[in-house]
Amino acid sequence: MATPIPKNHCEFTLAEVADACGGSIHGDPNLRIRGISIDTRTIAAGEMFVALRGAAIDGHRYLAQAAERGAAAAIVEPGKRHATLPCIEVADPLIALGDLARRHLERRRAAHRIPVAAIGGAAGKTTTKELTALAARALFGETLSTPGNLNNRIGVPMTIFTLTERHRAAVLECGTNMRGEIAHLAKIVEPDAAMVLNVDLEHTEGLGTLDDVADEECTLFSTARRFAIAPAGDPLIIPRIPARLEQITFGKTSDATVRLADRIVGANGRAKIRIDLSHEIGDGARKVESEINLLGEAAALNCTAAIAMVAAMRGGRLSASDLRALGNALETAVAVPGRLAATTIGGAIVIDDTYNSNPRSIRAALDAAREVAAPTNARLVIAMGDMLELGAISPDAHRAAVRDVLAAKPATFVAVGAEMAAAIASLVGSDLPGNIVAAVDSAQAGPIVARTLQPGDIVLVKGSRGIAMEKIIGALRK
Repeated sequence: MATPIPKNHCEFTLAEVADACGGSIHGDPNLRIRGISIDTRTIAAGEMFVALRGAAIDGHRYLAQAAERGAAAAIVEPGKRHATLPCIEVADPLIALGDLARRHLERRRAAHRIPVAAIGGAAGKTTTKELTALAARALFGETLSTPGNLNNRIGVPMTIFTLTERHRAAVLECGTNMRGEIAHLAKIVEPDAAMVLNVDLEHTEGLGTLDDVADEECTLFSTARRFAIAPAGDPLIIPRIPARLEQITFGKTSDATVRLADRIVGANGRAKIRIDLSHEIGDGARKVESEINLLGEAAALNCTAAIAMVAAMRGGRLSASDLRALGNALETAVAVPGRLAATTIGGAIVIDDTYNSNPRSIRAALDAAREVAAPTNARLVIAMGDMLELGAISPDAHRAAVRDVLAAKPATFVAVGAEMAAAIASLVGSDLPGNIVAAVDSAQAGPIVARTLQPGDIVLVKGSRGIAMEKIIGALRK
């Protein structure tokens, strides 16, 4: 499910690159490069190669290959220059990559007003980013948005480099699994409006406690130019918003600036929603009505978040025609692959939520699956894999997840991975009920789920990326 790095054609002189990232030039300062690359397998002639150092790969080992493929220059660490390739030496090429992206974004903003949105949070970022981009296109025209899951210190800069003179807005997703990552991204993006969608237990192995997660996520507000977007009344987020920022909130409560006022679910999970706006940001009837093809209440709340964000990007009231356009845009939304995406296999509805997992997203997925099953009283089959990167809280989090699964009363519960197995053993004991089956991994779980499948079933498949739960869906297709 890895998203390919998009190609770009942004132009710099060597002197401009050095100025942006504070490096020292070894070559002609007037040399012009066209395009930034981090991969010599796809680099094109005339591009600049950034030699990144990772846990397993050191980009400096590929400088000769970059030169052979026609690279114009490279960004390298001190003392790592190539004999013939013009280079700029910097202390850290990864930081330089972000600095250069920030400079490109500044140039585009200077040429034309481009509202820039940054979206962070524990769960639902990608879906909300896609919804916000749809809404932004309806109001502003061509909009750059983060492709797939390119939301880290490499993906965000490489997305920004694809910003061109044609774009009239940008929606960037910002993720983290270690302390300081959001601060780094916030410095690059400096958004007009920053959103923290939610805070919950995620990547706690690298981030720490729930308060530590909140501190990390809310750092996204630190460089926002005008607006902070947050769930109404959230005790972990609202107090962390800088006083200088204007707040726009979303949610179900009456105090939300953008409120989910009504939601009626059809037999297929498609929902008619009505979203009400406060008088500060909406004109006319101040409501958005739409029928969305997204499962679960969480998706409808993501729609409220998207409307809150485009209101901030607009920087003024949304007109009645704006609100109609937004309603029409939301109706075109489709589920992001691996994120509560429903498909029919063997007469059963299979809900693919295999991209990643944490406690909040498990609760949202279970609610969505139960909601789809309820109208026809369908059997519910749940395949749930381990949640990774939770550190010390992992045993408690998995026990809570198992309780949530059992509360959904599935006909069959296939638990995948050591953490799930340990949680079940501690709660149920060694003598498992007939409807609970433990599998070592997703490859073993696939045939188990396939054997239980009946036409009319609702099947939820979910787990962290490293558990590869999509193998179960592959087994069902066979």
